[in-house]
Amino acid sequence: MSHIGVNTTQRVGFLLLAGFVSLLAVAALSGNGSGGSDGSVAAVPHKTAPDRLVVGPGEEYQTINAALEAAASGTIVEVKAGIYPETVLISAPVILEPFGDGPVWIDGDCERDTGIWVYSGAAVSVAGLGVRNTNGAGVLIGNTGDDAQPPNHVTIDGLTIQDFNCSESDVQANAGVAVWHARCCMTIINNTITYRTSGDVHGRGDGIWFKSTDETPSGGSHIISANRITGGWDGIGGEAEDEIRGSFDSHSTIQDNVIKDCWDDGIQVEGGNENTRVRRNDISGCGTGIAFAPTRVGVLDIKRNIIHDLAVGLYENQFCFKVGGDGQENGVVHLTENLCDTEGDGIMHTNSGLPAIVSRGNCFLVTRYVLQIGAELPAGTSFDEDTMWTSDPERFVSWKGNIYDNIRQFQTTGEESSGVESRDCPIEF
Repeated sequence: MSHIGVNTTQRVGFLLLAGFVSLLAVAALSGNGSGGSDGSVAAVPHKTAPDRLVVGPGEEYQTINAALEAAASGTIVEVKAGIYPETVLISAPVILEPFGDGPVWIDGDCERDTGIWVYSGAAVSVAGLGVRNTNGAGVLIGNTGDDAQPPNHVTIDGLTIQDFNCSESDVQANAGVAVWHARCCMTIINNTITYRTSGDVHGRGDGIWFKSTDETPSGGSHIISANRITGGWDGIGGEAEDEIRGSFDSHSTIQDNVIKDCWDDGIQVEGGNENTRVRRNDISGCGTGIAFAPTRVGVLDIKRNIIHDLAVGLYENQFCFKVGGDGQENGVVHLTENLCDTEGDGIMHTNSGLPAIVSRGNCFLVTRYVLQIGAELPAGTSFDEDTMWTSDPERFVSWKGNIYDNIRQFQTTGEESSGVESRDCPIEF
């Protein structure tokens, strides 16, 4: 559908500003190379540090793994342009990046499970490489069992990852980047992740996927920022969804990502969500924009995201926000100044139970219900100052079993006393 109530200039202006801020953030965090928008991998100027090993034709090391086996902690391993048919194994603090003479591809040939596997160690940095054609995850962090020290403080910066999950298996963890029971402080920034470069873009692997549980928590403090994700299952998601230390655990930030054409959720942020932020993401073409069912702890801060032009997902879902729980949640979600501009619904209650939702200053511009809430609301729930509009005159709000045709009727519930029924969004994006 067309972008109801928000003009193109506003949207482009916001995206340019968000992109500029993201680039500054990424530069501050890393300074490493990035993947090209055309699927190529940008060259990274090589360093002259004495602890530098070079891989490639004419060099002592012909494979990346050979150089890594010889590398001491802190070594910079630089890879010359070419195609490397290997699974790269990293277990020590190293920096892995291109030499700077052209694109580098780690190619699984749809035979090897993983392109890069960081299975142990701390302070690992991988930047600027290309990974393609893996049966499972393009980049795997962790998943080493009980005998190895789980990796922590790993940075994945500026990779081009494409055509992963060649096996087409029904496993979301066959992702562009999969983080399995690793420890704290994963930094996944500025990557271009494409499920399929040709044909149907939908599939079961996520763009970025995290695994954390109450039994083996990650420790949180993850940063997922400025990635461009196309296709797959969830753009950004994880497990365990119903545990306090699940998915992204706590104190994590998901911001400034551009996600499109995923089959289910653009961002699935479900679990404890303690002090977790989801900000300034642009989501389109997915079935659901942002899912937070359940939020067991919070505060989950969802602010200034743009969700637009959603498509019908595998489960016939087409709504901006999925809410709900499992009857155990006591969390709080702040929903602030987001734009929901799409065919379909605004907020859809899909699971039993609810966290407390504090909604302020959002714009809901839809073709079905603005809100569908089907349960008693916990203490602390409050909807106000939102702009609400639907093109369907028979569907405005479905609230605890009652249908309200307009905002005046809905205000009799005590909600949206300062809300506005309008197709014009007052927020500058």
